Amino acid sequence: MNFYITADEIENAEYFWLKYVQYEFYSAEILALKRNEQLRCSCEIKSLVPYLDEDNLLRITGRLLEADLCFGEKHPVILPRRCKFTELLVITEHEIIGHCGVSATLTQLRKKNIGY
Repeated sequence: MNFYITADEIENAEYFWLKYVQYEFYSAEILALKRNEQLRCSCEIKSLVPYLDEDNLLRITGRLLEADLCFGEKHPVILPRRCKFTELLVITEHEIIGHCGVSATLTQLRKKNIGY
């Protein structure tokens, strides 16, 4: 019996892990934003001016609102630097684009609505 994973299943799994990792690392920030409260001064992502999108993913408030870029490039998803999921996501995209370097990898991630 063959089992195939659909594109929707992959997208749903990626979305699940994005939300899971954000909640694991940024639960206080997510709660504060949901309550329309100020983020703590010590918050490591405060300078990114984070907001919650319609799917409750933490994103960067972009300064590129008028730029001719896709949504993910204007408002990248926030993920922690020291996290195995983040590392695996970057490695996967880096390999998909043929080891083209840091800038190309970040551009590819942002086109998929994921950014750092």
